[in-house]
Amino acid sequence: ISRFQDDEVGDGTTSVLASELLREAEKLIEQKLHPQTIIAGWRAATKATLSALITAAQDNSKEVEKFREDLMNIACMTLRSKILSQQNYFAKLAVDAVMRLK
Repeated sequence: ISRFQDDEVGDGTTSVLASELLREAEKLIEQKLHPQTIIAGWRAATKATLSALITAAQDNSKEVEKFREDLMNIACMTLRSKILSQQNYFAKLAVDAVMRLK
């Protein structure tokens, strides 16, 4: 049942985030804020977050070991909610494939 649910609707992360955004939006609407104002705020927050991430990002593509470590971290994070028992195996497999293409 768990695999079927994950295949059909994912692990629920997006649903949880959307639910919280809507819950907070409802509170703001009760305070008489217009929905367009709330949406504009979300867009501004998204833009500020993206800017902060770009500022904090590091390009390790020239340093092979750091680049491989970054790729492993990304792959493991992506697989964490998908394949618990063989996460490292599939992460390494994906990283090895990317490194061969580089």
